[in-house]
Amino acid sequence: LNNPQQLHDQLQKLKSAKVEGVMVDAWFGIVEFQENHYNWKPYQTLADMCSNLGLKLHLVMSFHQCGGNTGDACDIPLPPWVLAKEGIWYTDNEGNENKEYISLFADHLPVFEGGRTPVQVYADYIQSFSETFKDHIGSTVTGIEVSLGPAGEMRYPSYPLSRWTFCGVGEFQCYDRNAV
Repeated sequence: LNNPQQLHDQLQKLKSAKVEGVMVDAWFGIVEFQENHYNWKPYQTLADMCSNLGLKLHLVMSFHQCGGNTGDACDIPLPPWVLAKEGIWYTDNEGNENKEYISLFADHLPVFEGGRTPVQVYADYIQSFSETFKDHIGSTVTGIEVSLGPAGEMRYPSYPLSRWTFCGVGEFQCYDRNAV
């Protein structure tokens, strides 16, 4: 929320145009800046604005990076404490790792503080969201969805744009030690 007044004005225009609500990604790379430490303040400000204007808010829990795909104009990597981990990334046959999203093959490995798995990290994130927004859930926040991986498409990151041209055939990303 770099310019709250401008955002408020834009939301007000949407409301006057009979728009019912808006959707926003709740980026893992922004919110959980340190393991088990969350900053929901910008999202709370947005939820308060929507509530005051009578708009609904739909949030997408985005556990993948933002940026690096076709048409992307922003860059939000995964949190640094996640990126520092080894052996949890989709990997191609040549050993190239893709750090857009933690590999599904690592979902149940105790790789984080206290032996937490990626699935537990996601659950803790959503629990923090739920506690923080309890006064908005069901009234202002009327939709919550969990993104399904890179670009939210439940796809393996088979065509990293650093090495491939969209849209190509891609390549299997199942050569990390957990997948093998």
